[in-house]
Amino acid sequence: MSQENLELARRGYETLNEAYKTGNFQDALERFCDPGIVLTPSGILPESSQMQGHGGLVRFITLQTEAFEDFWVEPQAFIDAGDRVVVPVRFGGRAHHSGLDVEFEVVHVLTARDGKWTRVDMYPTKSEALDAVGLSE
Repeated sequence: MSQENLELARRGYETLNEAYKTGNFQDALERFCDPGIVLTPSGILPESSQMQGHGGLVRFITLQTEAFEDFWVEPQAFIDAGDRVVVPVRFGGRAHHSGLDVEFEVVHVLTARDGKWTRVDMYPTKSEALDAVGLSE
């Protein structure tokens, strides 16, 4: 299952970045996300409340694309944690309000069941994410 989840994560981020370019997120959501998925933001950006389902993910994505042009997400590593995958990411784009290119770092913890993501928990640091899955640096 672990190798399957690592590959699911790799393909998911590739598809997500393509969706940011095209604006078509529906296919990515249906292929990779359980309809009841739960997303918990890290709190480093204004959107900090938990969001649920495909509608919640669309709302989260909309907030990001309203804040940034040319938004991108770049996974730095895929760390096997059993039914979860820890993914340190860099993300950013050109801020709409300032026109400046900005980037941030956050760590996603993805939880899978039956080949789809059921949770995306975001943490401000790698050590916090690893602690959450019972691993250490």
